[in-house]
Amino acid sequence: MLTHNNGWWWWSVVKSIMLAGVLVLTLSACATWRIKSTSPGPGVPLISNLQVEPAKVRVGETVKITFDFEDTDADIVEARIFPSEVREWLYTPAFAPKVLNLKPDKYGLAIGNIETSLKWESEGIRIVEVFVVDEKNHTSNALRARIAVIRR
Repeated sequence: MLTHNNGWWWWSVVKSIMLAGVLVLTLSACATWRIKSTSPGPGVPLISNLQVEPAKVRVGETVKITFDFEDTDADIVEARIFPSEVREWLYTPAFAPKVLNLKPDKYGLAIGNIETSLKWESEGIRIVEVFVVDEKNHTSNALRARIAVIRR
């Protein structure tokens, strides 16, 4: 038979477990909330051929990221790159992307290639997710690549 104190303790444990469950669900959704691809169709950009060179780097070294785009409207305005991290078995999503302004160089091109570079100051496994956005706010498909960053 539970006494008054045991009942409150039990309720405290249940609340803690429920809070942890809500927190896990919320954080797992963080990786998908930011990229809502527009349904494929005319005028919606498409990206392909994501390449990361090299796939394994030392801390402080530069990684070159390239990918191709195709947009029948030829109105690409920006690329967004989300560099998330896996460290000690914990996935840490990136909340702020690296935004590349493509309007000066790529606007008016129906087909092209985008190139940028990233550098990290700590070791770990990085998950890079890229997509492009056009002038009508159509969002392309997203592509992902994994990069291992090791100690010097």
